[in-house]
Order: sequence, then structure tokens, then C-alpha cells
Amino acid sequence: MARSGIAVTDATTRTGKSKIVAALLAIFLGSFGIHKFYLGENRLGVLYLAFFWTAVPGIIGFVEGIIWIFQDDQVWLARYGDV
Repeated sequence: MARSGIAVTDATTRTGKSKIVAALLAIFLGSFGIHKFYLGENRLGVLYLAFFWTAVPGIIGFVEGIIWIFQDDQVWLARYGDV
């Protein structure tokens, strides 16, 4: 039987950072850079926080969150995983 649709899976780093949690933080709190702080990218988090009033970080965060949800686990772990 063929399986159709998109499967959303969760990748977790060795330190416990979840792809789904990061994506949801990016979608809902991306304006403040919370997802960047969660992933340990503190400089980008501060940059997002400094410019939250422009709405640009919110748009970027939303797009990042959507991309992460549908991104392959191996690709996400290669970028944000503990290497």
C-alpha cells in the first residue's frame, strides 16, 4: 500500500534540542529570537531581539519555522546537531 502525505518527524540533538520545539518557537516567538537562543546561537538571538520592532525578525522566524518542520531530520541535525 502506498503511503501519501507529508510525514513530520522530530529530530533531537544529543543535548536534547528538538527540531519541532525549535520550529514552534521560531513560528510563535521568532520576533524575539527565542528559537536562536534555544539553539545556542546567542548572537543571532540578540540581533533578532534588537530589531523585533521592525517585524523583519518575525517574518524570518516564521519562514525558518516552516522550513524546519518540513526539513529532513538529517539536514537539520547536520546544521544544528552536536557534532
